Amino acid sequence: MLTFAYPYFLWGMLALAGPVLLHLLNRKRPRRLIFPSIRFLEITPLPREGRRRLRDILLLLCRLALFATIVLALARPQWVPKSLPVGGSSLQQAIILLDSSASLHWQGAAEQSRRSALSALDALTEDGWQVGLATYSRDLLNEYPPGSSLQTLQTALAEWEPTLSAGRPEQALSQCLAAFNPAAQRKKLLLVSDFQSSDWALQELTLTRDIELEFLPLDSLQPDNVGILSVQCTPLAGNKQRVLVLCRNYSPAAQQRLLTIRLGQQSQSNALEFEGGQSQRAAFVFELQEDSAGPGWAGLSHDAFPPDDEYYFWAGAEQPVKVLLVTPEDGGSLSEDEVFFVSKALSAEKDGLPGRFTWERLGAASLFAADLQSCQIIFLLGAAERLSQDSWQKLTAFLANGGALFHTPGQSPALGWHALRDCGLSRSQYQGMVGKASHDSSLGLSWVAPDSPLGRIFIPESSDLFLFPIRNHARLQAHPTERTLLQTLDGLPALLETASGSGRLYSFAFAFNLSWSDFPLSQAFLPLLRELCTDAVPPQHGRKRIACGTPVPRLYRLDGSEILPASPLDSSRPGASLLGDCPVEINLDAREALPETVKTADLQRFLQRDREQPAGQPATALAGSRSGERPLWQYCLFLLALLVLLEAVLTTAADARKGKGG
Repeated sequence: MLTFAYPYFLWGMLALAGPVLLHLLNRKRPRRLIFPSIRFLEITPLPREGRRRLRDILLLLCRLALFATIVLALARPQWVPKSLPVGGSSLQQAIILLDSSASLHWQGAAEQSRRSALSALDALTEDGWQVGLATYSRDLLNEYPPGSSLQTLQTALAEWEPTLSAGRPEQALSQCLAAFNPAAQRKKLLLVSDFQSSDWALQELTLTRDIELEFLPLDSLQPDNVGILSVQCTPLAGNKQRVLVLCRNYSPAAQQRLLTIRLGQQSQSNALEFEGGQSQRAAFVFELQEDSAGPGWAGLSHDAFPPDDEYYFWAGAEQPVKVLLVTPEDGGSLSEDEVFFVSKALSAEKDGLPGRFTWERLGAASLFAADLQSCQIIFLLGAAERLSQDSWQKLTAFLANGGALFHTPGQSPALGWHALRDCGLSRSQYQGMVGKASHDSSLGLSWVAPDSPLGRIFIPESSDLFLFPIRNHARLQAHPTERTLLQTLDGLPALLETASGSGRLYSFAFAFNLSWSDFPLSQAFLPLLRELCTDAVPPQHGRKRIACGTPVPRLYRLDGSEILPASPLDSSRPGASLLGDCPVEINLDAREALPETVKTADLQRFLQRDREQPAGQPATALAGSRSGERPLWQYCLFLLALLVLLEAVLTTAADARKGKGG
């Protein structure tokens, strides 16, 4: 059976009329005669030529064949042998795959999907097909295999409702293909969806060649939709809180909406006006009361897509950033001094707000057994040389996941930097100590990187960052890939920043105790440490934001025990609650509000690209493809080359014949 990968190119056969018209319009060339004088010539009208006739029939046929071959080559013909029924079976199976993602909540979209599925079900049943039904959103929701009773399928469609989860059709498509009977003579897959671009961004999926694919798209919807993208809460001084709401107008036309925020018994509203395609922020300030520290709600006046008109968030004090202080077990008073100074800097209040950081201490020998998922920042206070290989592996994974690691030298600085280099966290070279045996060096700080977070808060003329004495420090040679944030008076690095995975390593050349320097006693110690820690904390830290239908994240304590919620969390519906002391905000995936859709023709070519694969390059499919298929477009190209040569020869012969005739 002859098939075409791009049958629409066959309309190009209409261009075959072109050579015929050109041959009919070809006038007879005038003959040139030489006369000694033209005075004896009389003016007379040209004789009528009579009916036009086709000439050079062989050349015309060659050109027609040339055009036809070009069209066939573009249509990509291939020979597909007819499938023989296994054991004489005439079984026909069809599966209706129904999209149940949140985008089906557009006004009227769910009813259109239901009607399309019911109409297809009735038509297939009347034609003798065994029909199955599957619904999906993020995962496959319900599956009725081919051969299920008509009443069962009709009841399932009558009770069907779209979910609030994003659509992920890959798994559902794979399971539908596995549900077909291999002995079926015909297999058909019907897709009922709005084919939203964000849902149908498929990657590796390919249908087998014996699957017939039919698309049942919804009518084009152009609703006027405005949705809430995010809500951010920021505590303010004076027992107040700011709520910042980001909204977007998805419509090309101007829109007006009423935005309402509820915190406990408090409520505020504001009328917003949006230009076409505009995003807009609105700020609200609330007094913190006993009932306002908890779940909050933001809502817009309803439109054609209600799910994105509301947003749940957690209000109140931010969850403090958890900091782990790792010290050697036998560090003595110097180690205790470092813990004291660092803990005081982390616990200090700022602008009347409670401390943003909370800390916990752990011995270096116990780090290998700790669960670091709940920590964002780790201080190695003279403990680098005491860590085991398992502990370094944990720290490497911690940095790769976006954590921040602060390192200060201990009793054996050489061993500490050697351990950092061995595990690939640092590339700097340790070249001994400065200050203990030398009285010629000027020990102090002289420079701060102006483009760093520290450069924004320290001005040399007004800061004592450059005034405190340093008794001794490590001599470091920075690698070109490392960034120097602080330098000594001798131009040596005092603080290095190294990127590792998604995290960062800050390595100080001196420890945070008085035997190394007076830095912990300076006024610059607290802002320097807090600025580096604040910069290492990602935005909206302490809040877990997940989309509807996404599994609730699992949180663990430092000892590895799981933090369980007071009551089970249901991520299928929007809401805000606590998981331990971590707020969890569950809301609609904002991509479900995007109005863009994919073209079903492009989607069909992608899903059935296995049929267009050149010979010798088998495509990866979900199941084996039938043998005996042979592409024919290569023969069209070979024939095209022969016809081009033949046309050139015939054209030359025709021109020569006409020249002699002249």
